[in-house]
Amino acid sequence: MDFAQHVNTAHVQNEQRFDSIPAGARVDPPGPERVQMERARSERKTRRRLMAAAVGLAVAATSPVAAADLGTGCCADLESRIAELEATAARKGNRKVSLSITGYIAQEITIWDDSVERNAYIHGMGPTQASNIRFLGQAKIAPGWNAGYLMRIQDLTGNAFAGGTGAIDQNNAARNDNLNIQMSLWYLQSDSLGKLSVGRQAHAAKSAAMFTDLSGTQIIDNYTFLAGFPQFRLRDTSGALSNLTWGQLGFCYTQGVPLGGDCNGIVMNGVRYDTPTFGGFSFSASWGDDDFWEVAARYAGEMAGFKMAFGIGYTEMRDEMTTGAIAVLTSKQSDFFQTGGYVQHIGTGLFLHGAYGREFNNDTILANGHTQLDSEQWYVKGGIRRNWTGLGATILYGTYGAYLDQLGPAALAAGATSSTLERFGGGIAQEFDAAATTVYLKYQRYEADVDGIADDFKAADFFSVGALVNF
Repeated sequence: MDFAQHVNTAHVQNEQRFDSIPAGARVDPPGPERVQMERARSERKTRRRLMAAAVGLAVAATSPVAAADLGTGCCADLESRIAELEATAARKGNRKVSLSITGYIAQEITIWDDSVERNAYIHGMGPTQASNIRFLGQAKIAPGWNAGYLMRIQDLTGNAFAGGTGAIDQNNAARNDNLNIQMSLWYLQSDSLGKLSVGRQAHAAKSAAMFTDLSGTQIIDNYTFLAGFPQFRLRDTSGALSNLTWGQLGFCYTQGVPLGGDCNGIVMNGVRYDTPTFGGFSFSASWGDDDFWEVAARYAGEMAGFKMAFGIGYTEMRDEMTTGAIAVLTSKQSDFFQTGGYVQHIGTGLFLHGAYGREFNNDTILANGHTQLDSEQWYVKGGIRRNWTGLGATILYGTYGAYLDQLGPAALAAGATSSTLERFGGGIAQEFDAAATTVYLKYQRYEADVDGIADDFKAADFFSVGALVNF
């Protein structure tokens, strides 16, 4: 017992001496004297309350441990106020709409070998998977009804995906596309009716197949070219660089970019509706500019000792413009179907992920006179996810992907008539739960078989080490 507690205890004991006498044993004086005594008793009780409060505050100021011994009741109001101030610190005066800040930082070092030249690059993860910061907020309108917003800003420094002047390839190691507002949207949500979103956002079918990957390696290794150096040029059998890039063998006409898989993986302006989740199932639909619309269905849950996720989506793009990334003689008509799934045995950690996509281009004729081909791609990832170290899950995995007839405009112009791009790879990732961090090592090998072009092409190898830090 410290000094403050001793003083308080002695004072209270002295004040309680009279009050502790049983009523039947006390002799209360009659008349005015009794009234005076009752008044004195009331004053003593008031003094005791004030003394206790003062001592409590003194103890709290001098000894956090002692303050904890006082119990929760003494400082409930003060603690409630502190919690309120902490919760509203970032709101700068707006106590109606919440604000939370999340995101992650992801960077890689890649050693590449195109069978002739070798080098090492430091780079990001490409758009949609790049390092980013997200601002999310929500406010309650009425019971069961909320309004909210999302803004996501991504860092496109070291964007290996971007083409054009300054693209990262064998002759250029760096690119800086600075910050980019990837998403900006508001929404209305009902617990029973679903969610309506308006703005620049991920549409209904975006990554319906890819995002089923729950292995913990979806960001660092997936079936797109977002961080796969699509602007690297192939080398022919003589070792000379050709004008054909790897991305021209994994080209998606739906959005006119070398995505490989997930052919509608770039966010756009639009309106989206999501149903509530029923038994693990949810459904989505969206509409955007240029007669663009999507529908999708998803499932996530556990059953019979297995963790599962499935997705299916359909995209229709009708673009009347004949300029831009993909110039056409008539209106562009592209449809994309995708499906994917994930199954993991909870007890052993063994998992399998697969994705499939098919793009229908409806014989759209490019401005160069060539016809867009229908194409397809499929991808499989298998491995094990276990916490062997106690630090977090360790993931060991292998991958294989095939991209068939995904010939871009430049490849068609060069005379290509059909193609097969194969990806082999795998890696190891270690999660550190205490730091919300994943470090990893991965390997990818590209091989190409192109018909209509006389030359064969050499393979390319990519070894990457990187980290992803969540906040």
